[in-house]
Amino acid sequence: TARAAWERDTGGGRTTAVAAMAKLGATELGQRVIDRAVQLHGARGVRSGETVERLYRDIRALRIYEGATEVQRLLVGRETLRDAARREES
Repeated sequence: TARAAWERDTGGGRTTAVAAMAKLGATELGQRVIDRAVQLHGARGVRSGETVERLYRDIRALRIYEGATEVQRLLVGRETLRDAARREES
């Protein structure tokens, strides 16, 4: 995420790709961590009002907000191909 902020601040040409990679990586890792927490807590992990249950809902919302995970993957792929094409032209 720091690299994405730096790209934006410096006007780097890869801001879209780096921001998409940061969002994708952070939300995917968060999902894996909270999935593990739900497993460790068992039935309490999905009971309404429990912290783990709320975190599960929150991370799910983050994976959808500002573009679903699949959209972020498409952005990364498109920008990577665009960068490769630019390097070939040079």
